[in-house]
Amino acid sequence: MPVSSNVRRMYNDLLKATLSNRRSTILLTCVFLTIVIFVWYHPASGSSASTTPLSSSSQWSGNSDVQNKKDLFNGTWDYERDRNNLLLDSAQCEQAFPGLFTEVDRAVKEWQHRSISVADVDAITPKNGYVRAMIYDQELYMIATQGKIYSRELATLHALHRAIVSSPEPLPNIEFAFNTDDRIFEPVPLWGYARQEADAHIWLMPDFGYWSWPETKVGTMREVQMKAALTENKWSWGNKVDKLLWRGATMGLKLREKLIEAARDKPWADVKALNWKDKDSVSNDLKSMPEHCQYKYLAHTEGNSYSGRLKYLQSCKSVIVAHEMDWIQHHHPLMRAKGPDQNYVQVDRDYERLSEQIEWLQAHDEEAERIATNSVNTFRYRYLTPAAETCYWRRLIHGWSHVSFQPEFFKEEAGQKVWRGLPFESFALERRLEWDPY
Repeated sequence: MPVSSNVRRMYNDLLKATLSNRRSTILLTCVFLTIVIFVWYHPASGSSASTTPLSSSSQWSGNSDVQNKKDLFNGTWDYERDRNNLLLDSAQCEQAFPGLFTEVDRAVKEWQHRSISVADVDAITPKNGYVRAMIYDQELYMIATQGKIYSRELATLHALHRAIVSSPEPLPNIEFAFNTDDRIFEPVPLWGYARQEADAHIWLMPDFGYWSWPETKVGTMREVQMKAALTENKWSWGNKVDKLLWRGATMGLKLREKLIEAARDKPWADVKALNWKDKDSVSNDLKSMPEHCQYKYLAHTEGNSYSGRLKYLQSCKSVIVAHEMDWIQHHHPLMRAKGPDQNYVQVDRDYERLSEQIEWLQAHDEEAERIATNSVNTFRYRYLTPAAETCYWRRLIHGWSHVSFQPEFFKEEAGQKVWRGLPFESFALERRLEWDPY
């Protein structure tokens, strides 16, 4: 970088005045170098060097000089800036996601007059999908499991672990159990993916699909949303197929069979049952999740209990058409069936008015698009983000701690204190609690 003429002239004058003193020359040389360094790293206001802040996209690039992500949130939700921010504290989570913690608050209220004891957790019958664990000093420890460890258990544990290690605040020590089955039958304080209205004892947690559902090749939740957005770059609202789409196995469920019958031969319907054992059915009729986003109307039906598909459908800018649901998931309180914030269309469980409701939507396209826009803004662009999921996990941990016991880290065996749990990091690699060195 060229040095200004003023700096060069100053150096020459000083050098001539001090030639007789070698020590002074050395001193002045050091001064000169200091001036050069200052000029180099502090360009003038007319310099082309950029002094503007990093853009929101570069703030997520992983550069070491990027400011703390927690400091980026200013009290107002911004999807591009905040969606992957795992460092929101409790107050910021409240500001960013009002209404998200309804299920945690309900469970706390249910248990606040009869606190959860060690005996309550001991009384849970270990069944397939059962995991008992504790959080102690900001670490996740595995205590017990039952049955083979599948991707469901691992996905849930990874999501929980991420929420723990990324927490900007200390988390309380807790001991708890969860089950990854579709249904929980025991009246015990257990964490689960879904509950019915009468299951007040169940504490709802995000289902495994938020982390990943590899078996169906749906992938991670972020992958689903990225593909949905890419699809909708080409399939804007006006270009979408003006029909109701549904694909799935009926599994002998009357609810799904009624949908098939109600949509049979209707011009507004693209509704078909899949037979996973029939190659022709799978190759001809299966629709990927991005292909769902090509349709204006997407039908949602429950399965053996809840259906994990709903959050994927809510990642499209489409109108979700769902029957009255018996099963509740952690984000369901955010669904609105009417009013200015309506984000889905509710139909009866017999689908008797389904044809009438779809035809009304087709005849009122602007209203249909408003509902679809409300849905995608509420879910894909806010409440189904990693930031929201992480906030929910930490609220669940805090809520449970308010009405539960303090765990013991050690147990006594043969007069010796031993750890009760195995660090999750080791469990995630071995997928077991006990093994011999090898």
